[in-house]
Amino acid sequence: MWHGLNSAGGWLSGSSAWSWTRAWTLAAAVTALSAAIAFHVTGGVATAADEAIRVLDTSVVSEFPDGMRFAARIEGDHEITEVAVRFRIGQQTRGAYDYLDFEQGALVDSELFWRTDTSGRYIPPGTIISYNFEIKDAEGNEFATEPADFIYFDARFEWEEVSDGPIAVAYHGPVKKRAEIILDAILQTLDHMGPLLGADTTIPIRVTMYNNVKEMLEALPPGSTTIRRELITEGQAFTNLGTLLVLGGGTGATGTASHEVTHILTHRAGDSVLRGVPSWLDEGLSEYGNVDPGFSYDVALEFALATGRLLPITSMPILPGDPEDVIIFYGQASSIVRFMVTGYGPDAMRELMATLKSGTNMDDAILQTYGVTRVELENQWRDTMGAADYVPPERDKLRPTPVPRRVIQPFSLTPQAGSETVATLEVTPTPIPTATVEPTPTPIPAPTSTAAPPTATPPQVVTKAVEPEPTAAPAPGSAGAEQDTAAQGASCNLPAHPGAGLGDLTMPAFLLGLVGLGFRRRRR
Repeated sequence: MWHGLNSAGGWLSGSSAWSWTRAWTLAAAVTALSAAIAFHVTGGVATAADEAIRVLDTSVVSEFPDGMRFAARIEGDHEITEVAVRFRIGQQTRGAYDYLDFEQGALVDSELFWRTDTSGRYIPPGTIISYNFEIKDAEGNEFATEPADFIYFDARFEWEEVSDGPIAVAYHGPVKKRAEIILDAILQTLDHMGPLLGADTTIPIRVTMYNNVKEMLEALPPGSTTIRRELITEGQAFTNLGTLLVLGGGTGATGTASHEVTHILTHRAGDSVLRGVPSWLDEGLSEYGNVDPGFSYDVALEFALATGRLLPITSMPILPGDPEDVIIFYGQASSIVRFMVTGYGPDAMRELMATLKSGTNMDDAILQTYGVTRVELENQWRDTMGAADYVPPERDKLRPTPVPRRVIQPFSLTPQAGSETVATLEVTPTPIPTATVEPTPTPIPAPTSTAAPPTATPPQVVTKAVEPEPTAAPAPGSAGAEQDTAAQGASCNLPAHPGAGLGDLTMPAFLLGLVGLGFRRRRR
């Protein structure tokens, strides 16, 4: 799928072209290099003596995670006016272009620091970068260096490699055996899934293996600190770059590497410029190709079957938002892909991938390949599971019911006329005392008799007109009680523990699934 841009597009000068064979050779040769050379490429460029522009030296230095530094020392017969670098990241079809800073003159030292510490410009460690420099002088002369290859290593560590064919696994520390196990798992996956998908397995895939969670976190793309605190990412594939990060110290490291590398193969085999393979098929293939699968997804599928919680899997373009549904999603996706391969044969899956690659949408691709609609295919699988058929809702019922538009008042902490708060106050108005000073009693005339005067009784002040009626507290189960409970629940609506409501027997399996899902939910 990946092709270098031609000279008409300005990517490479002359007849130079990107060679994956060269990248492959480079990846295998890095093992023999020292740690410094591993992430610092430098070298002069031979030019003819009569050239008006002569490149004396170039270099690229990794300062991951902050960025990479390009530098070039150039000499010319005339004043150098422009130095630029053009580079392509991984297996992307488009490149980047930027200018180096320098003081103009006939001999210049130019430099550019390309930042990669933002989400928009992040480059995963281990990615192969092809680059070349383009120079101009005051007389209009131009010169472009031959393309060179650079591996953007994580500069925090000194790296070594194990490699076989197109796969190279970079590691640091005394964990070579672990890296070899990861390498073997990936090679097994390529042998199994490459022919099934019709994917090119000769294009290099570079793997960077970290030893613990802390190392891995600092290498991942910038993201939510909350998500990073709650989920452990055991692996992440960058499908359009051919780069993979793996937590080598994880309990399921081989399964993680196998799952993630299948995503890269699926991308090569089925993603088109118009659309990508839907998540249910993508994740299902990755679990089908996993050489070391866990059991939590199978348990989740059994739970969904027993409780009637099967998802309309082929109608879901992305993963669901509920964690429990995500586990069920993976279980269903893996099972339906297994059904498609065993029921229709591997040739049909390879044909489906090729049809998707051509730009055909999923519905038409399934119909062309399997002779049934997408929903019919899912129901065939449901029949094998002993589950009820999925019946899509009618189109008319999918339309939302019109709701009268409410008048939105400007936000204010003070109740405004016409607001619900004012309406409530009108029903049960707040009493306003008619007087704040106790009234003076009216004198009572003295009796004319000589009997002892009765005890004086203070006058009663009439306040019934403004005295508030006592409001009864809502009884349990009444509308008022429900509203109060809802208001309290709005601030905290999470269950007491993960998996609440699933039952004691199924909860441990779901917890295991949630732990194992961390690396899968953050693939893209």
